[in-house]
Amino acid sequence: MRISVSSEAQADFDAALDWYLGELAFDAADRFADAFERALTQLQSFPEMGSIGRYRTRVFILPTFPYSLIYRVSPDSVRIIALAHHARRPGYWAGRR
Repeated sequence: MRISVSSEAQADFDAALDWYLGELAFDAADRFADAFERALTQLQSFPEMGSIGRYRTRVFILPTFPYSLIYRVSPDSVRIIALAHHARRPGYWAGRR
């Protein structure tokens, strides 16, 4: 199964990583990046593993971090549309593709 990350989701990831680095939390930044990559690998093999979300999406919670991957599954791919912080307004990403 092919995984693609939208430019908006990549920007979400970059902003989160920048925040950890800005806080000088280098170990946390490394763990966060690793958790993101592991999640992508898991979703590639098990795309239905996330819970059913709103707007025809699925939600995969990153372990130990306050973030969830929001994604859509099609027959041959998984499209990551957001890396949503749990404290952010729910559904802000609804218009993303």
